Amino acid sequence: MRDYLITINHDLHGLKKIMLVGHYSLNFGSAPVFSIFRDICVVLDETNKVLKEDGVILTDIPQIGIIEEVRHKVKTNQGFQNREIFNNLLDGHKKIFGDDIDNLGFYIDNDTFASSTLFPTFVFANTPYLNTLFNINDSNEHTNFDTTIALLIQEILALINQPIHLDSKPFKNISEKEYVLKDVWDKRFYTEDIIYNVLLTRLLLIQNELTTCTWLENHLEYQSPKFNLDKYILLRLTSIKLFETMRNLLDMRDRVELQKYWIDLNLNSLDYLLAEYENTFGDEMKVLRNMLHYNNKGNNFYDYLQKQLQKDNEYPDKLIETIFKYIYEIRRTISDTINIQSYKSMSDFEKITRRMNSSLLN
Repeated sequence: MRDYLITINHDLHGLKKIMLVGHYSLNFGSAPVFSIFRDICVVLDETNKVLKEDGVILTDIPQIGIIEEVRHKVKTNQGFQNREIFNNLLDGHKKIFGDDIDNLGFYIDNDTFASSTLFPTFVFANTPYLNTLFNINDSNEHTNFDTTIALLIQEILALINQPIHLDSKPFKNISEKEYVLKDVWDKRFYTEDIIYNVLLTRLLLIQNELTTCTWLENHLEYQSPKFNLDKYILLRLTSIKLFETMRNLLDMRDRVELQKYWIDLNLNSLDYLLAEYENTFGDEMKVLRNMLHYNNKGNNFYDYLQKQLQKDNEYPDKLIETIFKYIYEIRRTISDTINIQSYKSMSDFEKITRRMNSSLLN
């Protein structure tokens, strides 16, 4: 039984389309791209495992070490390792941007906080691409990674040689505004309280995932009576992202050392939404999320959707509507909680003065 190849084929075709056409978006190179590359690494890693298990390939696909490193950033909740991860993340960020002037970049989508430069630092940590990621004058390594990923997708598609059963539409022709960038010094954003800093950072990482979802929704032509590739890949990615978001938020709500901050930051306004999620379609999200692992002996994501469509042809539309109901409410709450506009950015004079003082001390 190799029905899993149908799911791999549609996953890769959907991601390939996002990569190729997404480059025309003004914002593809800021918030969403890094989450999408992580999603691609998840698919490639899982593909590598199942193809080796089934004997389709005998050795690992190229760059598997880096792919695995990026792939495991699908979870923004790392349990008791959260403090260590935060410290390593901030230290790595400082090595790139320095620590004497504004060094945290925040993206703003209209009036909504959308993302931060901490997310790509988190995703590409422990890879050779971290140091060159933000250097526009030396982007060869990043470009090579893009090219490697694209070539790998194409090679696997040719290897499994499966037909596409879903129509693909052009990207929506929308009037897109480029995200506004606001820089803030880490010493003004973070405090001496490591527990508070960990919670704040987890919210930043969640927000990037949710922004990626809204970017996909804005660009994919999924609102079609017919089940198409756009609807498929949107549901595929957002179901995984929402599951991880809700698992993260539930952990933050229930973790004893975070409960004070949960209330102080008014995140308890999400309690009813979390309870609703757990009591309604949380189990369904878990089923869909767990299908990121390809099963060469049973049902996979494409098979499962086809069965659900036979029962209810509005299944994907209803689920996408529900997913985005949660995404937009959580995104708004996190944006209000962070309130990035309340933080002061340094003036050019202050930056020059601080940098000169740093040079003198060194």
